[in-house]
Amino acid sequence: MIHRFPSFVPLFLFFAVGILAHAHPGMAEPEDSFVVKTPPVFSGPDDTLMNMPVEELFQITVTSPAKKEQPLHKSASAIYVITGEDLRRTGATSVQEALRLVPGMMVAQIDSASWAITARGFNNRFANKLQVMIDGRSIYTPVFSGVFWDEVDLILEDIERIEVIRGPGASLWGVNAVNGVLNIITKSAQRTQGGLLSAGGGTMVHTIDSFRYGGQATPETAYRVWGRYVQRAPLDTMQGMEGVDDYRVGRGGFRVDWNRTPSDTFTFSGNYYDGALERRSLNGFVSFTPPQGGVLRNNWKIDGGMFLTRWQHKVSEESEFSLQFYYNRQHRRTFQIEDVTIDTYDLDFQHRFQMGPRHEITWGFGQRFYDDSFENTLGFQFNPDRRLNYITSAFAQDQITLSPNLWTLTVGTKLSVNNYTGFEYQPSARLLWTPDPRHTVWAAVSRAVRIPSRADDSLRLNQPGPAGPAIAALIGKEGFESEDLLAFELGYRTQPAKEWMIDIATFMNFYKNLRSLEPGTPFVEATPPPAHPVAPLTFHNRKTGYTYGVETALNWSPLDWWQLKTGFTWFGMNLELDPDSNDNILAQEEHVDPTYQFNVRSHLNLPHNFEFDQMVYYVDHIFSNGMKIKAYTRLDLRLGWRPASSWEFSVVGRNLLEPHHLEFAAGNAQTTDLSLIERSVFGQVIWRY
Repeated sequence: MIHRFPSFVPLFLFFAVGILAHAHPGMAEPEDSFVVKTPPVFSGPDDTLMNMPVEELFQITVTSPAKKEQPLHKSASAIYVITGEDLRRTGATSVQEALRLVPGMMVAQIDSASWAITARGFNNRFANKLQVMIDGRSIYTPVFSGVFWDEVDLILEDIERIEVIRGPGASLWGVNAVNGVLNIITKSAQRTQGGLLSAGGGTMVHTIDSFRYGGQATPETAYRVWGRYVQRAPLDTMQGMEGVDDYRVGRGGFRVDWNRTPSDTFTFSGNYYDGALERRSLNGFVSFTPPQGGVLRNNWKIDGGMFLTRWQHKVSEESEFSLQFYYNRQHRRTFQIEDVTIDTYDLDFQHRFQMGPRHEITWGFGQRFYDDSFENTLGFQFNPDRRLNYITSAFAQDQITLSPNLWTLTVGTKLSVNNYTGFEYQPSARLLWTPDPRHTVWAAVSRAVRIPSRADDSLRLNQPGPAGPAIAALIGKEGFESEDLLAFELGYRTQPAKEWMIDIATFMNFYKNLRSLEPGTPFVEATPPPAHPVAPLTFHNRKTGYTYGVETALNWSPLDWWQLKTGFTWFGMNLELDPDSNDNILAQEEHVDPTYQFNVRSHLNLPHNFEFDQMVYYVDHIFSNGMKIKAYTRLDLRLGWRPASSWEFSVVGRNLLEPHHLEFAAGNAQTTDLSLIERSVFGQVIWRY
C-alpha cells in the first residue's frame, strides 16, 4: 500500500520553520541550549551531542588513509568523514542510508534489505570494487568480492565516525580496495558508559529497538554489551502490489577495552546475528525436463558472528605497533543458494616508527584464510563446492618530509600472494603541499587490483532455456585474471574562513582486464540425465575502460545556530571491448551510475532545545538491467527535541516530494520484483541513563 499525503506539506514546513528561526535570532542560543561550542561528538563523552564547528572539521582526526591518526587536512586522499553527529542529525536508520551524504558514492536501495553501493562507478547489487571494514575488520565476502549489505546493521549511537576514501587504498589495505575504502569506527567502551535504550518505528521501518549498557570491570577495564532488533516493512512493487521483502534481524554483542598499562591497550569484541528475509516465491530451475521451473525458497535465512582481539603497544613517542586477529562466520540460505557457510580467519601486524628526522616508516604483514562451503542445487553450483582460499600479504610505506610543514611525499606498496592469481603488487605515491594551515593540495598515482572471487572462478548458474530441456548456463572461468586499475588523483582543501570548508577531488581511472560475459559454443552434456543442450556464457577479461569525475564538499556555518553542508558529484565512464569479445552488456554498464548527484543539508538549532534539519538529494537517471531509472529529487525533514540531557525525541519524514520512486533494477522479471522507495515517516525515542 502506498502512503500518500499532499506534497505541499513538506515544502511548507521547510520554509515556515526556516522563517521562524530567522525571525528570532536572539532566541537561537538560550542559556540551556545545546549549541556546539565544545569538542565534537567523537572526542567527548557519549552524551556530547553538540554540532561540530566548521573550523574543527578541518582538524578532525582520521586513520584510514595512512593507517595512523592524522588531521584531515594533512591527508593526501579524497576522504570524507561522516561523524556521529551527522548520523544523528540526518535521522539515518542505517549506515547504508548515511552513505548518501558522501560525494563520489553511488547508493541505491533495491528493496527493504538489499542495496547497490560503491564508490566511483560500477555500481551493482554485487558491486566488487569497494573495501568495507568495521573497526579495521574486513566484511568483504569472497563469494563475489563485495558486501552482503543485509548483514550490516549497527547501533548508530555507538558509531564514532565513518571514514570514506574514494579512490584506491590498496597499497595499505590490499586487494579489492580498488575504487574506495570505507571504515566504520565504533566508540571505545570507555566512551559508552551507562545505559541507552532506543525505540523507533514508522511506515517503512516498522521497528528499530536497541539497548546498550557500559560499565567498568576495573579502573583500567571498560566494557559494553548491546542488542538490537530491526524489522523493515515490505515495499510496494511497480505492479501496485504490496511486496514480500520483509526484513527481520536481531543481533547482540560486546566490547571490552583494557588499558593494562599506559603503553598497552587490549580490545576484545564480538557479536552474533540471526534473521529472516521474506521473499516472494519465485520460478527457478528445478529440473532438466519440462516443466523446468518450480517454486524456490520463500524465506531467506542469515546468521553469523565474529570475534576480534587487538593489542596496541606504544614503544615510544615515535614508535608503536599493533597485532590483531579476528574470526568471522557468515551463513546464508536464499532462493538460489541452498546453504553457504564462509569462515574467515585473519591475522594482521603493523609497526610504525620514525627513522631520522625525515622518514616515518609504516610496515606490516597479514595472513587471511577463507574456508567456504556450498550446498549445490541444479540452478546454482560451485565446483568444487568447498575450498580454502588464502591471501598472504606484506606492505611498507615511507612518509618523507621533503620540507617541514610544506612538502610531504608518501610512497609505498602492498605485496601479496593468493591462490587464484599468485603474486600481486599494488604501489602508490602521494604528494602533499601545505603552503599554510588553511590550504592543502595533494596529488596521487596508484595501482590496485581486484583478485578473482569464487563466482569469477567456479560458479555455474543454470537457467531454463526457451524450449525443451535446453538450458542457459553462466559459467565461471578457471584462470580468470585480476582486474587492474591505474588511478590518477588531484585534490584541494581549504578553509578560507573559520565558517567555511571546501574540499575538491578529481580523478582519472584506467582499467584493464575487466570482467566480460562471453557467449560460448553450445554443447550437450549427459550429467545429470537426461542429456541436454547447454548454451554457455563464460566470464572472461576482455574489457577495458576509463572513468573520470569531480567530487566537491562544502561546509558553511553562516550563524552559530545554523550550518549548511553540500556535496556534488560529476562522473563519467567509457568502456571498450577487446576485438575478440562478444559481450553484449557493455552499454548497460556504462550508464549504471548517475552522471550528476548532489545533496544540500541545513541544520538549525532552535529555541528550547529543538532542532530542525532539512536534507535534499538529487540523483541523475541511470540504466539498470536494461531499464531506465528516472532521475529523482528527495526531500527529508527531521524535527528533534532534547528536553534534558538524558532524553531525545525525533521524527523524520523521508521522500516527501513524491509518493514513491525507483532507485535500482536488480535482476529481471523472473527473479525479482522491482521495489519502490516510498514516502515514509519514522519516529524515535532515546533514553540515556
